[in-house]
Amino acid sequence: MASVRSGLKTWLRILAPMVVSIGGLVMLRLLGPDFIDQRTIRELLLPLGDYAPLAYVAFLAVRPLTLLPGQVLTAVGGMMFGTLAATLYSLTGSFLSATLLYFVARKLGTRPMQRLCGSKYPAIAKAARRHDFQFTFLACLNPLCPTDIMLIAGAASGARFWPSVLGVVLGTIPGTFLTAQFGSGLAQGRTVMTAVSAVGMVVSLVLGVIFGRRFYKEVNEASVEVPTPEAEAPRGLPAAKEALTPQ
Repeated sequence: MASVRSGLKTWLRILAPMVVSIGGLVMLRLLGPDFIDQRTIRELLLPLGDYAPLAYVAFLAVRPLTLLPGQVLTAVGGMMFGTLAATLYSLTGSFLSATLLYFVARKLGTRPMQRLCGSKYPAIAKAARRHDFQFTFLACLNPLCPTDIMLIAGAASGARFWPSVLGVVLGTIPGTFLTAQFGSGLAQGRTVMTAVSAVGMVVSLVLGVIFGRRFYKEVNEASVEVPTPEAEAPRGLPAAKEALTPQ
């Protein structure tokens, strides 16, 4: 029973960000251009002038601290700036937020991630150190992977900075472009463009699950193989060794 509850909590942690993102996109679709369009948004942004893109990128950079889903913000960016500009701004924000998360995780160490990931943390840390670029790249492609948590786990376990952050940026390109196009088409009232973007997002999610299966398999197998601290050394051995060490 305890193992079932633990597994359920783990899946809730994984699925929650994706459910929130999908719910936000559905809400945007239901509100539609009758509620808000690009002209209305531009009027709201007039006080910011040329600093509107900078404000948007800065908000994306600190997005992990707000716990808001990045996919919804990218769609809103598409509504505000159009597909190409929103894609560029969102990728810049992703790079900055990944950099922030990386160095915060290195500062905090492994203890917070050990509590969050539980028994799977040693396997996740091992995979992150061994495949730092591939680790974050697949985490961004796979919708079942909480990208921020995976990046933090990798950084805390000693994964390299540039491969990890580059994996985040490149892995988010397909989803970022499609989501920005979805928001842009929605704000302009282009039903065909919105539908094509939505189909592309679904295809991207499916491909992410397929490509991410290898990673999940490796983590699950490694979590079984990783010995516990008690199995690595008999009880009492560290104490005896300490007693024999000269002061």
